Amino acid sequence: MAHNTLMFVAQLSALRILVLANRLGCDTDLAGTVHDKLAEVLAAMIEDQRKILAAEGVLAEARRTSDEEDAFFDLHHYRTAYFETWLLEPIALLDDYLVDDLGREYFDFRTGEWHHRDGEVPIAVPVPTEKLCGLAKIIAEIEDIGGTKFTVENVYYSEAEAEVAWWESTGNDPDVFFAMKEDGLG
Repeated sequence: MAHNTLMFVAQLSALRILVLANRLGCDTDLAGTVHDKLAEVLAAMIEDQRKILAAEGVLAEARRTSDEEDAFFDLHHYRTAYFETWLLEPIALLDDYLVDDLGREYFDFRTGEWHHRDGEVPIAVPVPTEKLCGLAKIIAEIEDIGGTKFTVENVYYSEAEAEVAWWESTGNDPDVFFAMKEDGLG
């Protein structure tokens, strides 16, 4: 078991180096931010795996002693913590959001407050892969190797914010666009 954990630490470390190297080629703040967050996440995942590796070593040393049960529970604790932190829910690399469908509420991470959910907010819009400066392939590789899922989304807490972002992403001015439609030019 320790061999698999050690190999996983090596793989995560190599992927983190790849993310940091790829970061050097970023030409936008958005891509740089996502690269930095992913490097941070990978460092934390590596640290958690090192705790598991150490606990595996302690368990191996404690075999057939009175400390074996405690060592087993420590290892179980670290593995469970890793599972709950990195494998249950997707990890947000840009904006995160939390929706309570039962209570019809959402948590605004910008303000740190819960709000009643009336309509479809928050609106999560995935960032196109071409805006990530090659990071999408690395993310897919990390997901394949580690089982962790990631999201790279812009989250808007109002329909007006989402509409403004959409118009910015298209490069059109709505006033000009609709004026062209009315004039029969569009």
